[in-house]
Amino acid sequence: MKLRILSLLLLAALSLNVLAQNDEDSHLKYGKDRETCDQNLSIYTEFYKQKNYVDAYKPWAYLFENSPKRTKNIYLHGPKIIKGVLKTDLEASRKEGLLDTLMMVYDQRNFYYPGKEAFVTGLKGADMYRYTKGSTEGLKASRDVLAEAFDAAGNESTASVLNYYFMATTKLVQAKELKVEDLIALFSDLSGVIAYKEAKLARDIFEAEQNEALSTKEKKQLKRNQKERKTLGDVKSNLEKTLAPHATCEKLVQLYSNRFEANKEDLAWMKRAAKLLSKKECTGSDIFFDISETLYKAEPSPAAAANMGIRALKRQDYTKALEFYGYALDNEADELNKAQYAFRLAQTYGAMNKNQRAKMLALKAATYRSGWGDPYILIGDLYAKSSRQCGELQTEFLKRVGYWAAIDKYEHAKRLDPTAAKKADERILKYTKQMPSKTDIFTEGLLDVPTYNINCWYTETVKVRVP
Repeated sequence: MKLRILSLLLLAALSLNVLAQNDEDSHLKYGKDRETCDQNLSIYTEFYKQKNYVDAYKPWAYLFENSPKRTKNIYLHGPKIIKGVLKTDLEASRKEGLLDTLMMVYDQRNFYYPGKEAFVTGLKGADMYRYTKGSTEGLKASRDVLAEAFDAAGNESTASVLNYYFMATTKLVQAKELKVEDLIALFSDLSGVIAYKEAKLARDIFEAEQNEALSTKEKKQLKRNQKERKTLGDVKSNLEKTLAPHATCEKLVQLYSNRFEANKEDLAWMKRAAKLLSKKECTGSDIFFDISETLYKAEPSPAAAANMGIRALKRQDYTKALEFYGYALDNEADELNKAQYAFRLAQTYGAMNKNQRAKMLALKAATYRSGWGDPYILIGDLYAKSSRQCGELQTEFLKRVGYWAAIDKYEHAKRLDPTAAKKADERILKYTKQMPSKTDIFTEGLLDVPTYNINCWYTETVKVRVP
């Protein structure tokens, strides 16, 4: 009997909890008066569609304050409405209140509609920078929020976050609140993310453009990616232009050499230094070798192994380079990073004149990252450098047909990847001068033949190019 009473009491308690939860959910969704809530929703939505943000504000604010879970649109539309009101002539106190509300929109969105916290925090930080960059306190506050968004999002950080985070830091350096070293450290972090995002966007855009049956949703995503890539390119240019006077190889080598002993236990500092020295192609310096070795011993990650591979390759220690790049490739999970490590392995085999293996790994790199031109430029380089050997002790024509094969690869790289066009064009100009002459083509009876089959260490059907 007692057990039955306890069961009934427990059931009643659970029922009360459910009812209380339902009441709370209803209150958050409809407020105290559902009819008033629905009226304000209808009014603000109509004004919003008309882009009449001033008149949309009051009914929107009612929903924001009284029924915060009525619809996610409260948080999607809210920032635009508030910014629309901010464009009007306002008293300072009203403007300050609206800015506080704007920040609350982002916080409340993350609370009631979680799942994209890093992205939303990035939106908040960007708006903080836009509206408060006139004061040192505003810059510091916006930088803190942008740093939070960047740390949470990593390689998924938006171009806007990357841009404003760097700009806020730059202004604080100019205000003597931060040091140039802080800016250099940030540049290293941001540039690594930018390089990753550029590779990912290029791959995603290329794959989408190959699909002739994109859905409406996929077309919108393609446009967003194209816009993001352009914005990212602008951000990259801004970063490099701003940092250029402070980040020459000579200055970086000096800076890191002077700070190495004091920071060699700080893995974050070491990683930033290695990343920036690599980006700026300062990899022949002793300090890069010291940092790479220390990092690898402390934390033998794929990235650390890749840096050791650079070190070995610079010293022409090909066996070690293959070992390090092989470790990096085998232990990396991300395909874009795997593409880079496979490409480095291909370069190493190419330096060893193991051309077949180099070509195989270049093609492997291309499978990890579609739409990437560099692997095909490397294959073109392999064809070009071996052309005369392929025709050794034979006719001048056979010694030169390899340049046709090389040019075909350079042309393919250009079609595939617009960012590879400059490198490809430089090589095409160079090797066009070394193609078979018109006389040699005539002698071989190929003037009116469109293609030619090459059988060397590789087999290719190439376009006959008459000078």
